[in-house]
Formats: sequence, C-alpha cells, structure tokens
Amino acid sequence: MEKGCPVGALSELPNLMRDAGHDPWELLESFGVTQAMLAKPMTPIPLALHGQIMQAAADATGRDDFGLLIGQRATLENAGPLRLLVHNARTTREAVEALVRYQGLWYHGIVVDMTGDQGYACISVSVDGKIAGRDQLLTGYLAALVKHLEGIFPRNWRPSQVHISYRRPQMAEQYARFFRAPVLYDQPRHAVFFRESVLDETRPGSQQMLDSFLREYMGELEAREQPDFVSRVRGVIESLLPSGECSAVRVADMFAIHRVTLHRYLREQGTTFEALLDEARRNLASRMLEQTDLPVGEIATALGYGAATSFVRAFKRWHGVTPGAGRGRRPGIGRAASPARTVAQRRSIKQ
Repeated sequence: MEKGCPVGALSELPNLMRDAGHDPWELLESFGVTQAMLAKPMTPIPLALHGQIMQAAADATGRDDFGLLIGQRATLENAGPLRLLVHNARTTREAVEALVRYQGLWYHGIVVDMTGDQGYACISVSVDGKIAGRDQLLTGYLAALVKHLEGIFPRNWRPSQVHISYRRPQMAEQYARFFRAPVLYDQPRHAVFFRESVLDETRPGSQQMLDSFLREYMGELEAREQPDFVSRVRGVIESLLPSGECSAVRVADMFAIHRVTLHRYLREQGTTFEALLDEARRNLASRMLEQTDLPVGEIATALGYGAATSFVRAFKRWHGVTPGAGRGRRPGIGRAASPARTVAQRRSIKQ
C-alpha cells in the first residue's frame, strides 16, 4: 500500500501561513492540494507529498518550527474510530497502547513504538524511508503525539524529556514553550519520555461492551491491511460510511479515478461496489443486533438507509427473517460472516 496519510493533517497549514503573512493556496495548489481536498479531510495523500509541503511552508515562512506549529494543533479527528477507542479506554495504558498500535492504519509510513526502562516509558516516532521534509514531519507527529497524551493523562502531566533527531533550531524556545520539558537535540530519534507509573491510572466512564466492540473491529482492520485493490476499496468504504458519503463516486475520488474505472477494476476482480457495500451493511447489521441494544431504526440510520423499512427488506433478503426476529436469536446471527464483517461499524459508532 502506498505510504500516505489523510490530507486533514494539513488542515491548519492555511491558517498558519496566513498568520505569517503568506498566501497558503499558492503553495498548496502548486503541490496539487486544493480547498476542495482539504474540505474532505480523510482524503489520503502520499507521505512524501506531505513532507514536501511541510518543508515548503517552513521555507516560505522562515519558521524552522513549522512542523511543531502544525503538530500542536493536531486532533484525532482524522483517525476514524481510533479516537473513540482511545477516549473509551479503561486505563491510560490501554489508551496509549491503542494510539501507538493503530495509528498506522491511517498514517502509513509513520512508525510509532513504545518501550519502557527503569521506570520510564519512551514513545518514539520515525519515518519509514528517506523523504523530503523529514524533520518537519517528525516534529509535527511528535508534537501531535504529545498533544494526544495530554488528553489521555491527568491534567498536570508533562513529559520528563523530549529528544529531537536534528540540531538545535533557531526557534528552539518555541519547542521548550510547547513541550514544557527539557528538549535534547542531535539525538538518535524523535522521542518523548515520561514516568511509566502514569500508564496505570484508571479512567472514568469506560464502557466495556463498546471497548470490546472497537478492539475487535480495529483488529480486523489491522488484519485486512493488504495491498490488493479489493481490500483497499473495502477499507475506503469502511472509512466513508460514518460520513454518510459512501457512494461509488466518492470512493473513486479517493483513488483519483473515474467511477466507471472503479466499476471496471472491481469487475476484473470478480466483484462490484454494490456487493462490497451490501456485504459491509449485512455484517455490521448482524454484529449490532448481537452486541448492542440499539433500536432497529438507529441501526438502519447507522447503515446508511433512509428508512427503517429499507433496512428491514434488506435484512430479510440476507437472513430470511426480520431484524427483530434476528435479534431474538442473537447467537446465530452473523457467525458465518466473512473476515470483512465489520466494515461498516465506524458509522454506527459515530451515531
């Protein structure tokens, strides 16, 4: 799979460039990034392009801390259900481990690892391969990581130490101001260190059923990370269902191809867009009837049906019974589903 990340990771770049007195769109459009693309933040762009844009923005503004400025405004909005899994985790350790493990499902080519030694945890960030703008990318993602950790750990949490893998920048005071911890430069890697004991804090409000539901879902996403086209289309359908914009046209846009070309490619692989979408809805419907108590009308909405009656007709076509009857025999619903059975769950989670 091509290394890339959601274009939404650049969503703050226009504001930062305007603040520095520069026209952001002249720069962005020179790299093929338009306002329409940024309006659809889950649209993927190659990681190398992301790095080039970050470096060009740093050069144009004269700010060698541009990556830091981008990262400190980061959110998890571009990481699908990972945001909900992190926020619902029972302990801070489970939240951080989920963040480290699953972020690569959306941010390809960014490698995040966590280790522990002598009472301290270390989370490092690296880029898979040599690309332009590497320093800006690494700093941006490290700053974003610290921002996410601030939301996970107790309010007064700060890193014990931060390592940067390049020489001290001219605007080093901005690094110290953001991290509020000792920052060491010329280190082997970009990393943040903190006391490991903070990982054992419990967090209020965790729902066990939701946690299990999300973890199984994310595990299936992880298992399906394959380079073949049908798997990639399944993944895009999965990403778009929560937004209510899951159409053949929208999926084709994600691959920068025409809708007709998408249909042709899928036919060559022995399937169709409609079959993949139907499969996603069928398997999620079975799972939701088994594992949640949501009313049938809400499940219909989560699956993208305009009316509950349409969902009922589809369910009878799939299983020969109504959703109500299917819920009554929960243990038998969905057990024969394929590995892609939870493709549509992201939409249900956000409802």
